[in-house]
Amino acid sequence: RREFKAKVLGTDPTTDVAVLRIDAKGLPAVRLGDPQQLQVGDPVLAIGSPFGFEQTATQGIVSAKGRSLPGDAAVPFIQTDAAVNPGNSGGPLFDGTGAVVGINSQIYSQSGGYQGLSFAIPINVALKVKDQIVATGKAQHARLGVTIQDLNQTLAQSFGLERPDGALIANVSPGSAAAAAGLKSGDVVTEVNGEAIVRSGSLSSRIGLATPGETVKLKVWRDKSPRDVEV
Repeated sequence: RREFKAKVLGTDPTTDVAVLRIDAKGLPAVRLGDPQQLQVGDPVLAIGSPFGFEQTATQGIVSAKGRSLPGDAAVPFIQTDAAVNPGNSGGPLFDGTGAVVGINSQIYSQSGGYQGLSFAIPINVALKVKDQIVATGKAQHARLGVTIQDLNQTLAQSFGLERPDGALIANVSPGSAAAAAGLKSGDVVTEVNGEAIVRSGSLSSRIGLATPGETVKLKVWRDKSPRDVEV
């Protein structure tokens, strides 16, 4: 319940993460976990100040991983059913071992109150943004220059794919990195740096968390056969 004056080192509207610096010693520190190890069904605990009730803990499970929300394509959100209400945002999400795996960010609600759908920023995403802000004062996010969409079974069959997995490129911006690499409308991106892409939102978050100028290796399905492309 102590209060400190903080200096804002930088903010990143894309991921909704900010870094503050305070002059203090002897502060308790949480242990950080690995969101990659989370499984759907794992127990989680949220702590915050919903409606001003400080130090409120609510429990739930991981409902889904890698959720892409409208306007937040760069963040692969952890979805939980832990009760999160106004005042919880910015609070920690703990796994069953007591390690922080996320920062509670937002809810989906038609009333403004909790309806069982809560979303947290994975802590590894926040730490990557933090490192950039501490080093340079800002965070940067890569972009390919493509418009993408999910596949359905009918589209997958028309492209000769066994499963509707991947991100379908609907449009390529002229002069973009994607255009320079030879990507085309109708290509289906199935992997980024060896990691499978199941839904289009996974491609957005993987690219959005890359650094501008970084080279990524894509596996692309074109003309009913796979090919490797570096962008």
